[in-house]
Amino acid sequence: MPKKTTILILILAIVTGVLVFLAVTNQGQKPAGPTVAVPTKAPVERTAVLMFNPQNVDISAGTTSAQSVDIMVDTGKDSIAGVQTELQFDPKALTNVKLSPIADSTSFFGPTAVVLFNDVNVTTGRVSYAIAINAGQAPVKGIGKIATLSFQKAATATSSSTTISFLEKTLVTILGENDSVLKSAAPLNIILSQATMSPAFVPVTILPTTTLAQ
Repeated sequence: MPKKTTILILILAIVTGVLVFLAVTNQGQKPAGPTVAVPTKAPVERTAVLMFNPQNVDISAGTTSAQSVDIMVDTGKDSIAGVQTELQFDPKALTNVKLSPIADSTSFFGPTAVVLFNDVNVTTGRVSYAIAINAGQAPVKGIGKIATLSFQKAATATSSSTTISFLEKTLVTILGENDSVLKSAAPLNIILSQATMSPAFVPVTILPTTTLAQ
C-alpha cells in the first residue's frame, strides 16, 4: 500500500474519531428539558365536631335507672361518609355501659346506614363504634345523632365526678381521603356525688374575662 494512502487512512480515522467524540459529548451536554412541577395536594380542612347531648349529667342521686345521652356529629363544611368513635370511661365509676346504634329514620346517616362494629369492653372501659353510609348512598352534611350511650353509677365509684372521653383514634371520614376531618371532640362530664360544703368554705366569684381575637 502506498505511503500516502496509509497516511490518508490514518488521518480519516483520526478525524472520524474526533467527530464521534464531539457528537457524543454534545449529546451528553444537551440542556435539560423544562422541569414539570408536581402539584402539591392541599391538606384536608378539618371542620367536623363530635359531642354528647347533653354534655353534662348528674347521677349523684344513685337511681337504679340508666342515664342515656346521644352522641352527636356536626360536619361543619364537610359532607362525611362515616364516623368511628373510640371512647374511654372508668369501669370503677360506671357500670352497665351500652352503646345503641342509631340506624333508623332518626339517624344522621339515615335508615340505610351500615354499623361496622360496636364493641364495649367493661374491663378496660373502652367503647369502639363505627357507622357509615352504604355503598349507594351520598355523603351527608349537617348535624345529627349517630348513637345513644347508656350507663349507671357503679357501686365501686369513689370519686365525685368522672368523664367519658373521645380517644385520639376517633375519626370522621369523607370519600376519597384517608385523613380524618375531625376538628374536635368534647367529653361527657358526669357528676357522681354532690360534694359536702365545709362550714369554713367561702365561695369565690370568678369574673368573666375578655380575650382579644387573634
